[in-house]
Amino acid sequence: MTTFKIKIVDLVLEITTFSEILKRYCKDFLSDEKADYSIVINEQDLELEASFSETKEYIQEEICAVHRKVAELLVEHNIIVFHSSALKVNGSGYLIAARSGTGKSTHANLLKELLGDKLTYINDDKPLLKVNNDNIIVYSSPWNGKERRGTNTCAPLKAIIFLNRGIDNTYKKIVNKQEIYLRMLSQIYLPIEKSKRAKALKVADEVFKRVNFYEINVNKDLESAKMTYERIILDETE
Repeated sequence: MTTFKIKIVDLVLEITTFSEILKRYCKDFLSDEKADYSIVINEQDLELEASFSETKEYIQEEICAVHRKVAELLVEHNIIVFHSSALKVNGSGYLIAARSGTGKSTHANLLKELLGDKLTYINDDKPLLKVNNDNIIVYSSPWNGKERRGTNTCAPLKAIIFLNRGIDNTYKKIVNKQEIYLRMLSQIYLPIEKSKRAKALKVADEVFKRVNFYEINVNKDLESAKMTYERIILDETE
């Protein structure tokens, strides 16, 4: 067993798990501060992840097991996991969300190509949203996707953009509340335990009320990124 500490969203978590690899996976978030909580992974946790996994890879199951426990702890602090690519542009946070394989990371890469140093990857897979009294902040975490694109940083959330793959590049602001909520729920990690699930849904309600939502249909050309930047990001900045 190996034990180490990470700091995410201003909370220090002491993690005890089987492999030293997980500590290296979390290297950008390691901390020497006093722990607020302790998380211990056991064989039952790995068996649970194996029941969900098609790959049956030991290390991947361990990574997922820790993430699940972290996500279920964070919801007690009004923090949820929102599956998306989280970007910081002009000091503000934006989420690009889509079904797996649709192209959210590709579009994020195009925005990076367009904007260069003006854009920072916060997290390319599982960013965290914390609801405060006066704003919503998007934070990074070690779980930042296969390409490991992310930075240990945060930003106030301005907008959530739902992406579809298309031939032409189009965008619109979504005003249908039912459509927004259903799309949101498909991107949020919802705990198994009923009481924690209820808390996650309560946090989701606050995000739903406070943030603007958009839909984009995009191809893989740089013009698609230009549209997102000029028609959504700049508009939200103003």
